[in-house]
Amino acid sequence: MPKKLMMGLFALILIGLGIIVLLLMRIPQKIDRENFTLNYTPLVQPDPTRGEVLYHLAGCGNCHLNRDPESPIFATLAGGTPLETNFGNFVPPNITPDKPTGIGAWSDIDFLNAMTRGVSPDGTHYYAAFPFTAYALMSTEDILDIKAYLFSLDPVSYQAPKTDLVFPFNFRINNFIWKAMFFSDDKFVPDETKSEEWNRGAYIVNSLGHCGSCHTPRNIFTVEKSDQLFQGAPSLIPSEKPAPRIAGLDRDTILNGLDEWAGAVNENSSMYLVTQAYSQYAPYSDLEAIATYLSSLPPN
Repeated sequence: MPKKLMMGLFALILIGLGIIVLLLMRIPQKIDRENFTLNYTPLVQPDPTRGEVLYHLAGCGNCHLNRDPESPIFATLAGGTPLETNFGNFVPPNITPDKPTGIGAWSDIDFLNAMTRGVSPDGTHYYAAFPFTAYALMSTEDILDIKAYLFSLDPVSYQAPKTDLVFPFNFRINNFIWKAMFFSDDKFVPDETKSEEWNRGAYIVNSLGHCGSCHTPRNIFTVEKSDQLFQGAPSLIPSEKPAPRIAGLDRDTILNGLDEWAGAVNENSSMYLVTQAYSQYAPYSDLEAIATYLSSLPPN
């Protein structure tokens, strides 16, 4: 082999190794026992009652609750309707406290890693269809309260089908690369120049509510465009209409929508489940906070 060709191949190998090292350095590390003990252990015991409200605000049931009356797992969190996208079908898994098929064997650390790092207990990298990118902003207390609520439910033994995606998205190594390039595990930081109500609304909208998942347009890498926050976006589900702009809407319009739209939105749409959860479970002060935050944003 010519010397120049060998040097070229060697240079390419070094570049490849350098890229891998950079990716490894960028990706958020899993929470381990020492890290959890030092930084994550809550000062109070997790509260399942509070966790139930947070569960609804986080939209967990929108994906994981089975709504098929003919299904043997109807009205349980053992796996919901597959999310049909242009990439294939994302199948929501069982999140009941069943140990073999659900999350019953998960520790607090496992749950935190899933919610804030997008990593399963066995090290599998989740697809961002599971909105860990938003949940990463949540407080540890809120996350563990949700876990306490889920673990208070009856376990359901059911192995959900595997997610079925088209090539090349069916290779989970893509998730690792995507997270290394675009994912941050930074927590929500209040804006000290804004009111407590505004910050509460910002926290709910950007973390628990993960409203940007639908209402913010994405680039070619499916990353939300931060300069077009909540400006409306094409639906991720081919059969549904685009998600409208919600930034800069009149405060009362937003508030009335969150409080009343559940009776007006098409029952087959994703937004129906969101408004239903918020109108039935969110404290009215949280609805006011959401309206205050969204109405303050520029409309374009």
